Amino acid sequence: MENLNVFKMMGEKKVQGLSVHEIDGKTVITAPDGAVYLSEFMKTLPAGILNKKETGCGATTVVLENGENVIIACPTRQLIINKVDQYPSQRCPYKLFAVQKGVGLNHIENYIKECQGKQPIKIMVTYDSFPRVYAVMKQQAIECKIVVDEYQEILDAYIYRNAAIRNLLNELKDISNVTYLSATPIPYKWKPSELDGLPEYEIEWKNSIKIMPNRIKTDHPFTIVANIIKNHKMGHPFEINGQKVKEFFFFVNSVTAINGIIKASNLTPDEVKIICGKTEMNKLKLGQFKFEDARGANKTFTFCTKTVFYGADFYSDAGLAIIVSDGFAKSTLLDISTDIVQITGRIRTKENPFKNIILHIYNTGMCESKTEYEEKLAERLKNAEKTIEAFEFLPIELREAITGKIKVNDPEEFAYYNPKEKKVEIDKLKIAYTQYKFETIDNIYTDGISIREAYLKAGYNVEKADYLEQNIKNNVFFGMGGDRFEIYYKMYSAERKKSSIIKSDLAKEIELQYDIIPMAYNLLGDNLVEKLRYNETNVRKHVHFYLPETQAALKEELKITFKEGQRYSFKEIKYQLGLSFQKLRIDITATAKILSKFFTLKRVKIPTLNKRMDGYEIMNTLFFMFGYKKKSVEF
Repeated sequence: MENLNVFKMMGEKKVQGLSVHEIDGKTVITAPDGAVYLSEFMKTLPAGILNKKETGCGATTVVLENGENVIIACPTRQLIINKVDQYPSQRCPYKLFAVQKGVGLNHIENYIKECQGKQPIKIMVTYDSFPRVYAVMKQQAIECKIVVDEYQEILDAYIYRNAAIRNLLNELKDISNVTYLSATPIPYKWKPSELDGLPEYEIEWKNSIKIMPNRIKTDHPFTIVANIIKNHKMGHPFEINGQKVKEFFFFVNSVTAINGIIKASNLTPDEVKIICGKTEMNKLKLGQFKFEDARGANKTFTFCTKTVFYGADFYSDAGLAIIVSDGFAKSTLLDISTDIVQITGRIRTKENPFKNIILHIYNTGMCESKTEYEEKLAERLKNAEKTIEAFEFLPIELREAITGKIKVNDPEEFAYYNPKEKKVEIDKLKIAYTQYKFETIDNIYTDGISIREAYLKAGYNVEKADYLEQNIKNNVFFGMGGDRFEIYYKMYSAERKKSSIIKSDLAKEIELQYDIIPMAYNLLGDNLVEKLRYNETNVRKHVHFYLPETQAALKEELKITFKEGQRYSFKEIKYQLGLSFQKLRIDITATAKILSKFFTLKRVKIPTLNKRMDGYEIMNTLFFMFGYKKKSVEF
């Protein structure tokens, strides 16, 4: 309770009327009347989980400007950039240090040396970079506070950055002075086990204003956006309560969708500001349109992806926030209790008549029903249990075939190899992510009633819900087609063919987002991937089959099953291969033709009681591995 005592003392000494009390096991700290920023009544942040309740209340500012050494771990580079660019300032002379791409241990050590005797150490890092920064601090015996900013992103990021998140959580669980900070914390039932037992705090703001969402359900959300833009350009600006919108801030979590809207609206670069991840892939998608950031002059139409939902502030006298969710592009479906809460606090200008209004344009698209979700969850758990059984059954020298399968599995599969324990187990955090996504996305985006209830639960003002819909007319919109995996594979293949030695930045970025693509390119090759019709599930299955470790294990199995000089019918070959495939968790169809990659075969007729059956005679064993070759057997 040390932190609680600090707040009580601060309240008594600094701000009259500061109230601290317990509710349902949480410590609630009531902000004084008129307080807008945490720094007005706090000198530090309590260790544990802190629900600040409001965005833009300056929580990280408290630790960036006080006398503590601090490491702030952030989910995105954009958040780091936004903060670092604000210092030093007239208010605070401290220099912040950002640890991201291109920053080595020597740079970290030089910054720490530079700070000594002059200012506290203030370092901002991505989740991935935290362990190496903390290692330097430990090596130099420097005590510091750690803040995990926007910690709810731990769960959302886990599906594609699970190694970095595991490392972060494992590193932090034995450190006492850590604050997990968020305005939209992870609900208790999905909280990582590493956070169990931590004290929880909430800030209660007396002057909180409820945001009013206007919900527009439509079959064509991107068309509605294009139509709003066209109408504005034709001299028919959008109006709410008699006030005309002068600037639009569209929150669309898809660069492809943004590009499609821009084309459909015939926008030009001088009319558009695009704020998204500065990657080669996004650069390719946007063509003549350039990346920008939240700072600088506004343009009439601003598009933002989730990269900037956190930490980017906008200033506009008459700007409206519009959230666009398309159920056929699942990445655009945003969690009302977290993502949309973050968005509603992004426009900071107090005089803006639309500051406390959002327009949410959405459709339900391909959302799973509860039955579909539960069936899929049960099937995934069943598959994970089979993988665990297969791992435990195999001799130690063959177990890499199973860990190889886990390595190439779909990111949402539930089997996880624990290198510390050297065993395969159920990934509980991945299951929590799946449950969280269903309950906060699919289960909500099923109909307008669910959306309304979700807004009510999140504390929004929904009394005026649908009156804007009559002012919006549908129009024709042609989006960008093509399967995502197919597009990225072809893009990657083209980049790799440019040079057999040096990989381009675009190829490297694709590898970071889609680890299966370089494996498919190296092990299967273009021809087989094309024959598989760029179906990602089938590609993953074939990559597992062609992994060297899988082939080594399979070879040992087949040497025992099939003997030189013996004859086997096609039916028997497929049956025996199927048993081996089942044992090694290989998910492709067993065919007699596969045997030709392991043995020299002679086609024969095998007499039976009633007829002669087609089959093969095993002539001799082939002692080489074909998994390294791009030319692959066709099935």
